[in-house]
Amino acid sequence: MTKRYEVLIYNPSNLSEHASALNVYFQITACHSFEQLIEFASAKEYYFILIDVMANNTESIDVLSNINRSSQVCLADIPVVLFIKKINLDTQLSAYEIGVDDCISTQEPINAIVARLQSTLYNVIANKQLKTQLKAATDVAMTAMTNTSDLGSNIQFLLDSHQCENFDQLGQLLFQSLNYYGLKCSLQMRGRFSLKNMEANGMERTMESQLLKELKDKGRFFDFGCRTIVNYGSVSLLVKNMPLEDEMKYGIIKDNIFALVQGVEARIDALDMKTSLLQERDIQANLLTQMQREIYHLDGCYKELTNKVAGVVSNMAASIEDAIATLLLTEEQELVLKGHLEQGRNAVCDYFEQSAGMDDGLKEIIKQVSLTHQPHEHSQQLVNDLKKTA
Repeated sequence: MTKRYEVLIYNPSNLSEHASALNVYFQITACHSFEQLIEFASAKEYYFILIDVMANNTESIDVLSNINRSSQVCLADIPVVLFIKKINLDTQLSAYEIGVDDCISTQEPINAIVARLQSTLYNVIANKQLKTQLKAATDVAMTAMTNTSDLGSNIQFLLDSHQCENFDQLGQLLFQSLNYYGLKCSLQMRGRFSLKNMEANGMERTMESQLLKELKDKGRFFDFGCRTIVNYGSVSLLVKNMPLEDEMKYGIIKDNIFALVQGVEARIDALDMKTSLLQERDIQANLLTQMQREIYHLDGCYKELTNKVAGVVSNMAASIEDAIATLLLTEEQELVLKGHLEQGRNAVCDYFEQSAGMDDGLKEIIKQVSLTHQPHEHSQQLVNDLKKTA
């Protein structure tokens, strides 16, 4: 039986239809005042707080602001999700600037709503595990990096990035470098053959992915509150905790993370090129196999044609010899005529024997191409040349 995780739902009046429907998937605790919300959250550890649909979006944003302003430590690490009837980009940015973890429209199907809530829940579990695992590693890393400059950290990232064989390895390497600056980020990498959204724990968050997709064309830097989106080519990085109070550190971080993003873009191009070359290699291998099959088929057809022509010549010579008796020729004339027939038959056979290896050159070309692995565009030119030769 699937475990039903405990969640806390806030609504100053009765729960909405969508919130009530979640009782099938989660263990729900409802509260109807802000004081009650604080009391319940202090008494038990919930996986997330859901602010239910209210009369207007402003009221929901105000509740979220009150939660963030609360001095209660119990609310510090609990994700907050908003239920809103109709979502637009301005509402998302406002909610996200205050600190919401997800903003969900109640116009979506219940299955989609549950999937997004479960994604938030699984991110909470993954982050708790990651926090525990990284504590010891962070202590060691911070000690080792005490005397390392920002430039040295960036150079090390660029050197290590060349060893990454896929987007997951590249993203994790970037998050390790961002830990040096104490940044919490979301990453989107858009390759020619795949799209990757990820957090530091390796998973994807739906709201961050949507924001990165919608704001990827908003310039190199897009700032809202303490958050900054960095765009460069096929990479978008959302920084969630820019140090607004320290202007110098703010500028240094922007300069350094932009260099890291440029390194990610360069490695994405290299991985795309590698995938493209592998595809071209497969196309070339299939092309060579097809050409070899066709040449062997041509060789068989040529041998069959040779046998048929040789048979026709032999039959024609035999029929003429049989007809000589009725022509009333002298013995000398018969010998001359038979000599010409024999000479013609031998000449035809000689021509076929000389042409028996006419496709050996084509076979040799196919063999050489298969050994040298020429690029696909050269292979296409080779096919055209072979067709003309054939």
